[in-house]
Amino acid sequence: MEIFQPNQPIVTAKPARPVFLTVLCILTFIGSGWGIISGITSYLSANVTSHIARAAMQDAKEKIEDEANTGSKFAEKILSGTSEMLQPENLKKSALFSIIASVFTLLGGVLMFGLKKAGFYSYVLGTAIGIAGPFIAFGGGNFITILSSSFIAFIGFFFVILYGLNVKHLR
Repeated sequence: MEIFQPNQPIVTAKPARPVFLTVLCILTFIGSGWGIISGITSYLSANVTSHIARAAMQDAKEKIEDEANTGSKFAEKILSGTSEMLQPENLKKSALFSIIASVFTLLGGVLMFGLKKAGFYSYVLGTAIGIAGPFIAFGGGNFITILSSSFIAFIGFFFVILYGLNVKHLR
């Protein structure tokens, strides 16, 4: 039997972080870190990317015009919508939204790693910014915008649900 001494410090046990939450946070650190690096790279290379992509798109348009088949109308529609996306200022806006979204999800992962509930809300906000970003940067009528935003939404909602299962461990 242990006797409590008045000068003895009281040690309180920190709640243990579940392994599943730890794994989710590590995956978030990797994904968000990659998103920040990728966003910075995209922002800095927007002018070069725009020039190269426009040249490739012009070649593709010429090939489509040479071939008169049924799929060419669909391809022309995709390429015409893509030309608006390839403006350097739109690529830079998209990169900034990606960076901002990744910073919020990274902050959320760090806070949830420390068992803070505010991290969950930061992660949800970052996911929402990531979903809305392509629509704001490129407009909503573009097939590629819808496709990329849908992919971000799928991954984001998946992680929000998985984190939601662990909210009970956060304070």
